[in-house]
Amino acid sequence: MKSKTDQLVKVHYLRLMKGEDLLASIITYCKDKDISSGSVHGIGAIGNPSLGYFDLETQTYQTNNYDFNAELVNCTGNIAKNRETGEIIAHLHMVVGDSKGKTYGGHVMPNNKISVTGEFVIFETAIGNYRTLDEDFQLLLLDL
Repeated sequence: MKSKTDQLVKVHYLRLMKGEDLLASIITYCKDKDISSGSVHGIGAIGNPSLGYFDLETQTYQTNNYDFNAELVNCTGNIAKNRETGEIIAHLHMVVGDSKGKTYGGHVMPNNKISVTGEFVIFETAIGNYRTLDEDFQLLLLDL
């Protein structure tokens, strides 16, 4: 296990509007506000969700696309920078529910559009978090 402690700097409240891309909006906001470290929590509604999972055999993300308007039951994750490029990375997972209450979960993929509203909180922390390439998985993982 690796760990570190940090201090809360600010709490940011965001409301994403209908049609906005969840992942792109969070990243853009973090770039605009110079947030390089923190955690994200959100709820709302997503149209035609796109969720991924990491396939260990192929070492690639596989995508599940759903054709329904979903309740965004929970979205959570963290913000860090790519140590090599300085690019902001939002690593988010979400659980969505259909009209019957059946839930689906996974990694937030690009092009998840808000269908009604997206209500998010970003807890900005003081010490920058970084991600570096892990040779075993070929993923940018937290470098603590």
